[in-house]
Amino acid sequence: MRQKALNNLSTTDDHGMHIVGLAKDQSGKEYYMVKNSWGVTNDFEGYIYVTRPYVEYKSTAILVHKNALPKSIKKQLKPTNNIGL
Repeated sequence: MRQKALNNLSTTDDHGMHIVGLAKDQSGKEYYMVKNSWGVTNDFEGYIYVTRPYVEYKSTAILVHKNALPKSIKKQLKPTNNIGL
């Protein structure tokens, strides 16, 4: 579905977003709190709240700081000359 939407141009990958946290609405539904690269001109001072399906649909890459990784995953990584884990 995602690849088809990219191929037929019904969706694009045209800007960066920075996931900075999780939030829940009044009913308990989870959203990712995203700092949008478009600036601070919306009602939430530059942040938007998106669902997991939205992130899965729109993301082409996700970067995670090494300090955010669970220890069980971090210990599986092998250090390279470029990064010190």
